[in-house]
Order: sequence, then structure tokens, then C-alpha cells
Amino acid sequence: MPEVNGLYPTPTRKALLRLIAAGGGRIYGEAGQVFDKQTYRRVTAMVKEFIDHEWVRALTPDEPRGRGETTAKGVTYYRLKDFGRQAMGGRPWASH
Repeated sequence: MPEVNGLYPTPTRKALLRLIAAGGGRIYGEAGQVFDKQTYRRVTAMVKEFIDHEWVRALTPDEPRGRGETTAKGVTYYRLKDFGRQAMGGRPWASH
């Protein structure tokens, strides 16, 4: 697949995008780091790269949280943007 907004959608990147898209609080940011709650793996660099290339965005503190996402202060979650959906192989204008 060709690059999407300056970044190639590799299998590893697409796998992380799928986890972010699935929600449920598995991928979360806290204290300047981003983690996969299930594996305790740090994914900070990749999520920052996604943000830089407009594939994902962080929720603002006042945005509603989904199932499995805490409202605790200092914890953030992420949502796909149009480029992220496109990188996963979907239509950029499809809402999820």
C-alpha cells in the first residue's frame, strides 16, 4: 500500500491502528508514555508518529470515554482520524 500522509501503513502499524480502533481502553497514555494495557508494551513512539501524520488524535479531557476507558485524570485515549482509517485500508470518510 502506498504511503498515507507521509507514512507507510506497515503490518505493525496497521495492527496498532486496529487496537486503537477497537477501543476498550487497551491503548492508553499516561505520564507522557503510551501503553498497551494487555501486554504492558510501550507504544509511545508509534502513537506519536501516528499523531504527527494525522492518523490518530488524543481525546480531550472533556470528551466522553468509551466502554473500558477510565475518566481518571491524566489518562488519555486515542481515536482514528481519516488518514488512520485510510491506512487500515478503509475509506477515509467512513465513520467509525
